[in-house]
Amino acid sequence: MGMEMKHFQITLLLSCCLAAAAAAGIGCSSDADAIADVARSLARPPSTWTAGGGDACSFKGVTCSPSGRVTAIDLAGQGLAGTLPSSLSSLTALESLQLQGNVFSGAVPPPRAPSLTRLSLEGNAFTSLPEDLLRATPALRSLSTDGLPLQPWPFPDAIFSCLPSTPSRPPTPDGEPDRHLPSYNHLQGPVPAFSPAVAADVVAGNGFCLDAPGPCDAQVSALLQVAEGFGYPLNLSRSWTGNDACSGWLGVICDASEVTILGLTNYNLSGTMWPAIANLTGLRKLDLAGNRLTGEIPDALAALPSLSLVDVRNNRLTGKLPKFWASVDVSAEGNSPSLGSHYGSGQR
Repeated sequence: MGMEMKHFQITLLLSCCLAAAAAAGIGCSSDADAIADVARSLARPPSTWTAGGGDACSFKGVTCSPSGRVTAIDLAGQGLAGTLPSSLSSLTALESLQLQGNVFSGAVPPPRAPSLTRLSLEGNAFTSLPEDLLRATPALRSLSTDGLPLQPWPFPDAIFSCLPSTPSRPPTPDGEPDRHLPSYNHLQGPVPAFSPAVAADVVAGNGFCLDAPGPCDAQVSALLQVAEGFGYPLNLSRSWTGNDACSGWLGVICDASEVTILGLTNYNLSGTMWPAIANLTGLRKLDLAGNRLTGEIPDALAALPSLSLVDVRNNRLTGKLPKFWASVDVSAEGNSPSLGSHYGSGQR
């Protein structure tokens, strides 16, 4: 009995201490450390933010719970530059993170906040998102990434796999299951096949090749793989829609329903040239000059039977030119010196 009473007294004393600390605004030391790390990582932090620590709950844009846990950070539109420290992942009580309209760069740390409902990143220069972002944030309801120079990221697969196999809310009064609406996001490719228990409205506002699950046309599939190599730029996402690549797609010219020219000069494209370009077997001219492409020119291009022009000037390509036939005019100035400027004469 005496031991039980002592245990009760110790527990009661600890509870009282924690309550007193919360009332005094002391908060969680790990949260305060994370906010201090953010302040240190910024080129010009907000005036109320101090890299030496302090009461993080008093910083402008920081909201805390009664227990002193950081639940929201709002730094939108302040022109802030810098990177996000990995310690940001320790803010496990975070419910809202708004960083839009700044010039943050680097990688977004993996969130460990099961209550996070809003994440706004648009208008920054983040270069990567965590692969498990959506699975690690089961409560997420709003994700904004417009304008980020991201490498290809399997966002559609991730979000579709997060949809439950049964409705997440009770059926509506007319008996229909709740609808999940990943609409108006410029998604491309085949329409995903959902479980029969999910009534998904995904066609509106997207650019799927068909209105129902099924494979895309071969030329459409090839061009979408090319777009994947470029990171699915928005200008292509808006234009390359439907199942006919010859129906006015940006930079695509056809002859007798066959893609013969792909011309995307000075479109500020980044990423790499994927070998899928060689699946456009009728291609005669490929013009990707004046972009920011990296990596090597795929060797598979040299096998295209009708190819007569390859213009990749003023990019950031490396490696060596594929062994094109002498009849192919290749221009590659403004890249790595190893590419040279023209292939030259003579057969390969």
